[in-house]
Amino acid sequence: MKVTFPHLGTMHIFCKAIAETSGIPYIVPPETSRRTLTLGVQHSNECICLPFKMILGNFIEALQMGADTIVMVGSGPPCRLGLYDLVQKVILEDMGLRYRWLTIPPRLTWQAIWKNYEETKELKKELSWKNILLFPYGLRMGWKKMMACEALEKLAMKVRPREVQKGETQKRLKKALSGVDEARTLRTLNDALQKGRTLLQETGQDFSRVPLKIAIVGELYTVMDPHINRGVEQKLGELGAEVTRTSWFSTHILRSLRKNKADQNSERIRFFEASKAYLGYDVGAECNLSIGEAIVRSQEGYDGVVHLMPFACMPETTASGILTRVGKDWDIPILTLILDEQEIEGRIQTLLEAFIEMLQWKRKAA
Repeated sequence: MKVTFPHLGTMHIFCKAIAETSGIPYIVPPETSRRTLTLGVQHSNECICLPFKMILGNFIEALQMGADTIVMVGSGPPCRLGLYDLVQKVILEDMGLRYRWLTIPPRLTWQAIWKNYEETKELKKELSWKNILLFPYGLRMGWKKMMACEALEKLAMKVRPREVQKGETQKRLKKALSGVDEARTLRTLNDALQKGRTLLQETGQDFSRVPLKIAIVGELYTVMDPHINRGVEQKLGELGAEVTRTSWFSTHILRSLRKNKADQNSERIRFFEASKAYLGYDVGAECNLSIGEAIVRSQEGYDGVVHLMPFACMPETTASGILTRVGKDWDIPILTLILDEQEIEGRIQTLLEAFIEMLQWKRKAA
C-alpha cells in the first residue's frame, strides 16, 4: 500500500505526518505545476471547475510515481466536490491506472460510515497492528502540524504588508513551514513552531505603515490554495494589505465534526445570519458565508473584499451576483476573481493593483 492525497495549501504537510507517524507508506504528489494542470485539463470535461482538474492532475502524477491508494475528502450538494470521486474514478480507469479509493466523509452519517467500511475492508488487510495502534498518535501529530501551519500563515499575513523588502516574508514563511514538515516528534514540532514564529517576527518591518484591511472570501479550494489563486494572498500583502480569511482546515474539520454547532458566537453563525438579508435559505457550500462575511467585514470597518471562485462554480456564481448588490448596500468595494486554467497571473496582478489603488483613494477621501 502506498497512500496519496491531493495538494491543497499546506494539507500535504499534515497528511504526510499522519501516514508517516502511523508507519503507512505514502507518496506526496509533486508540487502543483503547469504540468499538473495540463494533465487535469487533458482528461477532464472543459466545463468542470478548476479544482477538479487540479486534483485529478495531482492523482495522475502520484499514481504514475507508484501510489496505489487515493485518499480524498467528500462534500455535500450543490458543490460538485462530493461527486468528484465518481467521475475521477472513471477517468483514471479509462487511462489504465490502477488504484484503491478511500473517501473521508464530510459528515459522520451511517451511510458515510458504511461506505467507508466497504472502501477500507480490503485496505485493512494490508495494515499491521502497529499501524493501527500508532494511527491515533498519527492523527494527533497531523492535527498539531496543521495548527502550526495555520499559526505561521496567520502571522505572515500580519507581517507581510509591513515588510521592508518585498518577498522576504514569503521566503521566511516557506522556511518556517519546512521546519514544521521536518519535525518528527511533538517536542521538535513545538520547537519548529517557535523558531518559525521568531523567524517571521524578525522580518524587517516598517511599523509606521497603516495597512489596508481586506477579507478574502469564496470557494474554499480557491481561497486556500495559492497554486489555484495564483498567490492572491501574498500579492495583496505585498501591495500593502493585511489579509483575513476564514477558510482554514481547522474550521472546516471542526464544522464537519459539528464541534462548533452550538457556538452561537462563531464566525460561521454570524456570517450565515448576516446573509439572510439576501438569501432565505442555505444555498450550500460557501455561498451564504461569502455574502455574510462581506456584510460583517463592512460592519467591522474593513476596506474591501476579494471574492475568489472557480469558473462554473454554482454556489459562488450565485454569491457573485448578490455580492454586487452587497457592495453597494454596505459601501464596501468587492473584487470578484473568476479562476480557470488560463494563464491569468498577469491579469490578476493588474486587477489587484488597481483595486488597492482604489481602496487607498477611498480611504484618503473619507
